[in-house]
Amino acid sequence: MVGENDIKDLFIYSIDEIFPEKSVTLLSEKKDGTVLFALLVLFFFLFLGDDIMIDLHYDLLSILYYCYKKNDFSYIKTIQKYYEENVVHGVVANLYFMSGDEMKEESGDWFEPVNVVERFRIATNLFLKFFPELEVIYSIEGCDYIEGPEELEELYKLGLRNILLVWNNKNRYGSGNQSDSGLTDEGRVLLRKAIDLGISIDLSHMNRNTFSDTVKLLKEEKAKGKQFSVIVSHSNCYDLYPHDRNLTDQQLLSIKEFSPVVGLVSYGPFVSSSEDRGKLAKRYVEHIVHMVELLGIDSVGVATDDMSFGPVLFGDNEDIQIFDYGQVGKQLTALLKDTFTEDEINQILYKNSYKKLFRKKE
Repeated sequence: MVGENDIKDLFIYSIDEIFPEKSVTLLSEKKDGTVLFALLVLFFFLFLGDDIMIDLHYDLLSILYYCYKKNDFSYIKTIQKYYEENVVHGVVANLYFMSGDEMKEESGDWFEPVNVVERFRIATNLFLKFFPELEVIYSIEGCDYIEGPEELEELYKLGLRNILLVWNNKNRYGSGNQSDSGLTDEGRVLLRKAIDLGISIDLSHMNRNTFSDTVKLLKEEKAKGKQFSVIVSHSNCYDLYPHDRNLTDQQLLSIKEFSPVVGLVSYGPFVSSSEDRGKLAKRYVEHIVHMVELLGIDSVGVATDDMSFGPVLFGDNEDIQIFDYGQVGKQLTALLKDTFTEDEINQILYKNSYKKLFRKKE
């Protein structure tokens, strides 16, 4: 599934990362030669394989932290196996935060007051221990416990590169999809700080008022000449399925000028009301097609928001996941073949996310 141009893109990025002082010389001298081609082929077979993808939203940092609190990393071994098989080549690894009562309910006996910096530090260190080869963007979902711009900068220095201002509830910065308020003054300050630092702005989970206020702020910052990345990490099309976690066509069109990447999410409850995985899979493709028609192929990515850890770590009821995480790349590729070309599939599965988000992470 990976074409020659895709290999070149990823190879160039790797050379930039490993030999920043030599990359231009190497590429200019070998661009059309057999040596570069041989290196590209070797890179492909050693590192990429077939059906690779980037997952734009997976709560991996939270999973790592909760396994740390339980002193039981057996579930991490299952995830390691998936990544070792190159099912997912890159991930936006998320650390989520909820309201105080929700955090207490989920954490149970080992609940402790939230220190977001320390929790982030622990989770990211564990990530490097267990997933040292995985391409990653560190993300925080729900900025409730970030005290302000100074603490955001501290988190940036620890590796934070993406924020979702809110989860479902209202916090000091704005409101999620289960409340009605808009962006607050503190929220405006925090977003502007994030833009200045180079942290991407993730619009998932915002209610319509906070979303529209944020888009207005982004337009203002763009008019000042600011450059920033905008993503919608895990949302679908409201016009196809009216769930309050999805975005309307009007909302999606309002962010087109930012050249975003939108992660169509394969979490069943956001796709349709069906509980049949076959029907959900077909509907999921319709969400992807609709997003391509609205924003163009260059702005479409994929996300799993895989919640399989819930029953294992917390005893939650199982939700419907359209794909098996261990086979998600292969299953998605097979599903998309009837609708998209090989190059379009590559763009959707990893190329758009890689170019617009991962390549800019430094």
